[in-house]
Amino acid sequence: MKKAIGIDIDGTLADTVSIWLQELERTYGIKALKKDIVRHEFSEVFTSLSRKQIMDLWEQTWDDYKRINLIDRDIPSILDNLRERFSISITTGNPNPNVRKWLSDNRIAYDRFMHFPEKSEKHRTEGIDIYIDDFHQVAKNVAGAGKTAILLRQPWNEGFIMTKAKTTDGIVVADNWRHIEWILLDMAKRPA
Repeated sequence: MKKAIGIDIDGTLADTVSIWLQELERTYGIKALKKDIVRHEFSEVFTSLSRKQIMDLWEQTWDDYKRINLIDRDIPSILDNLRERFSISITTGNPNPNVRKWLSDNRIAYDRFMHFPEKSEKHRTEGIDIYIDDFHQVAKNVAGAGKTAILLRQPWNEGFIMTKAKTTDGIVVADNWRHIEWILLDMAKRPA
């Protein structure tokens, strides 16, 4: 039986942060780079903005979803390759209907789409063995539930990676999508 992989969208498949930063500059005149976002909670980085302002920018980002690039242009072929050995579930907290359109437009093949109103719920899902996410707290929750988490390196999780990831069982850090593919194919070779 194939193992099941759950994959996050924002920051893992979709480079929404780059578009969010463009909206931030256009709307508020605040110029920042991706590398400047050193915390996952944007309100801790952009302290002059309210949580509502931050969330409104996220909605604007997905309203014009065709501008959103893949984190890695090879993701569709990587996932096609992985689907030979794994079932793929897209796991997101994003309720915007454009998310599915974006997946289709970018040729992201998957077996199941799962919406989680709260990120903290991802690790509780039955039938998912491995999660791929960019948020270190999700990775910690997944590992704490006895599952494997692959944490995609991003500027906002670098602090966790440097201080705790190596000592947290169940979390594997990946530098990019080719690295994720290698990790998963290596896992597939191991006996169950």
